[in-house]
Amino acid sequence: MDRVTLSRCRPSPLSLVGVVTVRYITVTALDRRNESMLSVAVDQKIAERFAQLIQTGEDVARHVQTDSFSSTVDIQTSSQWGVSCLSLLNRVFSRESDHYKRFDEMVDKGLYHWQRMVTALGILKAAQDDYEHGYIFEARTLIEAEVFDDFLGQAEHLLRTGYYQPAAVVARSVLEDGLRKLCQRRNVTISEKPSVDKMNADLAKDGAYNTLMLKRVTHLADIRNKAAHGQWDQFTKADVADMVSGVRSFMEQHFT
Repeated sequence: MDRVTLSRCRPSPLSLVGVVTVRYITVTALDRRNESMLSVAVDQKIAERFAQLIQTGEDVARHVQTDSFSSTVDIQTSSQWGVSCLSLLNRVFSRESDHYKRFDEMVDKGLYHWQRMVTALGILKAAQDDYEHGYIFEARTLIEAEVFDDFLGQAEHLLRTGYYQPAAVVARSVLEDGLRKLCQRRNVTISEKPSVDKMNADLAKDGAYNTLMLKRVTHLADIRNKAAHGQWDQFTKADVADMVSGVRSFMEQHFT
């Protein structure tokens, strides 16, 4: 196979733009015709983890060993389960929450004791119930931050491998969705199809951030607009690197 044939087989950065755009919109549902699937992904991620840990806990509690003195479960398995549960409760509710403190108390006393294992399982189920019924308001923000981080990681990978145009597409989508969610959190009225510039101005006016951040987002939005309109010759790889870094900084400030 000659060099010409090989070059034709190699995907160009521009040919990946459409693929990345479609994939990102499909995964995060930034298509405004539907409710954002990003929020759905957030709920699914944490709900699935709750379900997994509850199932594991029930399995551990089911294998109880009873003698004339006490009823116990496997020490290693119960200990591993406890650590995983504390990690989830910390990330979702924080260490200061009642759920975390009560569960941690059971862990300190030893989950190998069957009764404490069952009590801890009940605490975890209560936490799951609070989350599913919307009683925890910070959880979605915390998990959304992780989801945003995942996609910005993809943008950084594309940038490192030379595909800076697709990287710009991903970064602009994260920025736009982040601004929309920040408007919703602060009860800033937005239209069905809000522009980045309008959301940015309204958020600054509402006091979400200062004039310096307003100008920073405006700069990021300029690269975003060029990417959105396919004006690939109007920005460079260095511009996109600055954009991705700026979007990450913005998201970390407002979603962590």
